[in-house]
Amino acid sequence: MFKIATSTDVIRHLPFEEALQLIRDTGFEGVEIWMGHVNQSGLSAREIKKLMSRHRFDYQVHADVRDVNLTSINPGIRKESIRQTKETLEFCRDIGAELLILHPGRMSSSKDKPEDLWPVQIETFKEIADHAEKTGVKIGIENMEKRPKEFINTAAEMCRLIKAVDHPLIGMTLDLAHCHSVGDVEEYIRKIDVPVFNVHISQADHEKMHLPFNSSSRDLINFEEVMHVLSSIYSGMIVNESYDGKDPEAVLKEAFHAMKHLNSEIIK
Repeated sequence: MFKIATSTDVIRHLPFEEALQLIRDTGFEGVEIWMGHVNQSGLSAREIKKLMSRHRFDYQVHADVRDVNLTSINPGIRKESIRQTKETLEFCRDIGAELLILHPGRMSSSKDKPEDLWPVQIETFKEIADHAEKTGVKIGIENMEKRPKEFINTAAEMCRLIKAVDHPLIGMTLDLAHCHSVGDVEEYIRKIDVPVFNVHISQADHEKMHLPFNSSSRDLINFEEVMHVLSSIYSGMIVNESYDGKDPEAVLKEAFHAMKHLNSEIIK
């Protein structure tokens, strides 16, 4: 069975403390704290840690990705992105979070060539891994969806990056919706041969990510099959990222019940 959690980002319209209360009232056991949510809250690391303790959550942190690019061809942007990442690792240490989720770097321009950016990607994550060692915080690099400028999408690309960095604190955050954008999700999972530190779950079709679990779109993920394959390589927290701006509270509650059902199916 998996520990059922949710990202705070899916209810980012609520003040951070209200969002946590709703998550607890819904029944989730854990949270993935979205740094953008923390930044807009104005709460200190000490206050965040107290809230986590009060609600008795298991928790981890997702770095802010807005205007951040770890492989930017603009040296100033890349330097600032690395600085913010190191600062977020220190925040994780200060609140007692054991895992930070990071997006890999991406192309700055459609004229960039992915292979030219691989050395920068690897060296950047080695530098970040050295800082992670100082804080004792693990890093889950997230597989990205198939979209312009992203070049860490497939299982082969994820495994190549993590093996090249070659550090025990560096593993994978497996986003199942993102997998669906590049091919069959079950096949993707079977190709993973690096440590999986964390899993994101939401429904998706081949054009749009992070749909509600009750979506009626075509080409959706068959989670009953996927979760059985996943359980053969991973047993930890699965984090809801389903979102609908029309009624996010209802989508959150529906996600909890859908994830609870998937858990029950695994143990049959």
